[in-house]
Amino acid sequence: MSEFPLITWVFLGALVTIQATWIFRDARMRGESFAWLWGLFGLINVPSSFIVYILVTRRGNIRCIQCGKSIRRESHVCPYCRKANK
Repeated sequence: MSEFPLITWVFLGALVTIQATWIFRDARMRGESFAWLWGLFGLINVPSSFIVYILVTRRGNIRCIQCGKSIRRESHVCPYCRKANK
C-alpha cells in the first residue's frame, strides 16, 4: 500500500484549518450560541462539515432591509450593516 506524499497531508491540513476558521468566524458573526463548537465541527472533514453548517444555519433566514444580505429571522439588527430590521 502506497502512502500519500507529504504535500497531500499539508494541503488537506490547510484546507481543514481554513474551513474551520471560516465556519467559526461566520458563526460568531451570525450570533450563533456555540460558535466555537461549530469551529471544532469544521475540523472533522472537508467538505461535509461545511455543507452541514450551511444547511443548518441558513434555514429560516430573511433578507436585510438595508443591505439585502441573508440574516437570521430572529435578528433585530443586521450583523453586516447594523440596520434595525424590525
